[in-house]
Amino acid sequence: MNQTPQTYHLYGRKSYPQPLTHIGQLEADSQANLKDAALRLAGANGWVELVAIPASSITPVIVAGEPV
Repeated sequence: MNQTPQTYHLYGRKSYPQPLTHIGQLEADSQANLKDAALRLAGANGWVELVAIPASSITPVIVAGEPV
């Protein structure tokens, strides 16, 4: 049984000490599906690190130029 899909932001870097760069946003309903979706979005080659951060874990600090 699958869970409700969650939205994730995918970040990656191709070398150290390059910073993590936002690659895109995806949805997944399980860890296995998250990994598959991340590799479809970013491709498997050339990355030294890919991380998926749940959108629900992001805390806005400034929105539209104003502190939240």
